[in-house]
Amino acid sequence: MTTTRRNAPAGAPVLACRDLAVVRGRREVLRLDALEVAAGATVAVLGPNGAGKSTLLLAGALLLPAGRGEVALFGERPRGAADAVRLRRGTATVFQEPGLLDMTAQRNVETALALHGVPRGERGPRALEWLGRLGVRHLAGARPHTLSGGEAQRVSLARAFAVRPRLLFLDEPFSALDPGSHAPLVGELHALLASEGTAALLATHDLSEARLLADRALVLLDGHPAQLGPTREVFDRPAGRAVASFLGYSTVDASWLRARLGLPAGPAGDAFVPPAAARLAGPGDPSALAARVVAVLGALGQGRVVVDAGAPLTAEVPVERIRADGLGAGAAVRVAIDAARVAWPGGSAD
Repeated sequence: MTTTRRNAPAGAPVLACRDLAVVRGRREVLRLDALEVAAGATVAVLGPNGAGKSTLLLAGALLLPAGRGEVALFGERPRGAADAVRLRRGTATVFQEPGLLDMTAQRNVETALALHGVPRGERGPRALEWLGRLGVRHLAGARPHTLSGGEAQRVSLARAFAVRPRLLFLDEPFSALDPGSHAPLVGELHALLASEGTAALLATHDLSEARLLADRALVLLDGHPAQLGPTREVFDRPAGRAVASFLGYSTVDASWLRARLGLPAGPAGDAFVPPAAARLAGPGDPSALAARVVAVLGALGQGRVVVDAGAPLTAEVPVERIRADGLGAGAAVRVAIDAARVAWPGGSAD
């Protein structure tokens, strides 16, 4: 079954949003001037809870009407409900909760294939193929209530990929999983997107997922785009204090930091210090800054220590060291900063 009109523009993005606004409960919850997802590319949508990530995915999947603007799938803007249904057949969606029907894993996949018009004789073999590729073929006869969270999400991904979508919508697909299930699935998804050439729009609060999976990243704050660009650029050069704060970076005066690190003077403005650029140093490191611990935090399995070195800085510190050194509020420490990893105004420390 075809999913788009034969005269869809060659090379058109699989998803294009223009001048998009979405209103829910009389309140505008999303406004976006432009967003495109190219064929085979992955765009990560980042932001805190309530930022509009899920709203964007629902609008992009034509499941939530736009109050203004347009959404085009595969180069075509739907003209009505029938068009929207037809275009959605070129997509698949994976949510945080697997949403499996009360039937066997194999039947779940076969049902999705039936809805996408796959002939009956092809459904069983394709369902088993994709359950196998996601490592759960041995669970083909299992019902959802007997599956672990990771197993159920593997079946959900098998169901999504089996219909051979051109565009995959992923709405926090791994946030409910334990670390032992989460890490392998992210890696497998990365490989599957590449091998299948499937485009994806991924909503996530997990920054490591975005770094691994996405070509481009969109940071949404309060329903508005705060930064859009190549993923590495977004992480290496936050567009401002709000984006830097969301990414967990410390914001300090660039002139102050250059002086403390013994660097030449440079452009004035904010310097953004990612936690990975700061580390606790030993007493023999002459370049390290004297500081006192303000707070000890946890973040996605990695310890973080907030210190006052004349300005607040956050350093990534292995949990084992935090416990071994008995670090707590008021402890005297020294912090070394990797100047090459700081986002400086003007682009460098020089």
